[in-house]
Amino acid sequence: MEGLKILGKIELPEKKIRPEEYQPFLEEKLMSRSHEINEHWGLDFLDADGAIKIPDDENGVADRQFIFDREEEWATYQHKTVAEWQAARAKNPSLIAEMAVTLSLSRQLGERFIVARASAFDDYRYGVDNLLIDKESGAAVCGFDDVLGFTGDDGGSQKKQKMEKSLAAGGSRVKYGATISEGHLVRQKLENLPTFYLSLSKQELGDLLKDLKAGETVSEKERALGNKLIASLAEQQRAAKEIATNSALQKNLDQFNHSLLAMDALINKKELEPAQG
Repeated sequence: MEGLKILGKIELPEKKIRPEEYQPFLEEKLMSRSHEINEHWGLDFLDADGAIKIPDDENGVADRQFIFDREEEWATYQHKTVAEWQAARAKNPSLIAEMAVTLSLSRQLGERFIVARASAFDDYRYGVDNLLIDKESGAAVCGFDDVLGFTGDDGGSQKKQKMEKSLAAGGSRVKYGATISEGHLVRQKLENLPTFYLSLSKQELGDLLKDLKAGETVSEKERALGNKLIASLAEQQRAAKEIATNSALQKNLDQFNHSLLAMDALINKKELEPAQG
């Protein structure tokens, strides 16, 4: 072996992203963001996870029982205690994706929009993961149902039928929503809410997690993902207009079109043209 030389360098494979390793980072960032939003609006609105709080009233007690019953049912099916099921769920890549999307959209769109995770009740009961509230119009303009796909698939096809069914029925309901009225954030039930799906592949989630942890500056890759999501929402909005027959839902879809233009302007740092009419 004397005289053996190694030429060049050996390229080691990039370390595989483990989404659950980013859970503490995302929880810390969402807690900080929730505190900022609550302080700004003077309302105990978001919990430490960035989700809309369920009030401590009679309805809240009943709805927290609904949440516990569902979790107990799912835990029993998996032969786990509720605490074990909750711990496993917290590390689920799909939940990590929901947290990452909330944080990313918030830092790209937060100048004009409140991006909030829906309460566990509205998640379990109505299938809404996130709410987008337009600070300018004051309206909750849409709900999101996040989905994480597998290699080569962003999972969107799994949600299309569900979204079409919701639109045909007049849109989604959200019990614990909010609007902005006369400069105040006001809790309010929402009806006829257009709900869309935001789809990420596991590769996109891995890239997003790395970029979120790298710093407060939005990277080009994160911006590109934001643009992909905007394009998907625009396509879904056009399709929804063809499906929806409910007049209130149609009005909300029209309003969402204005919000889409604002989202595009924020992500791409463009001047937003004044609304016509």
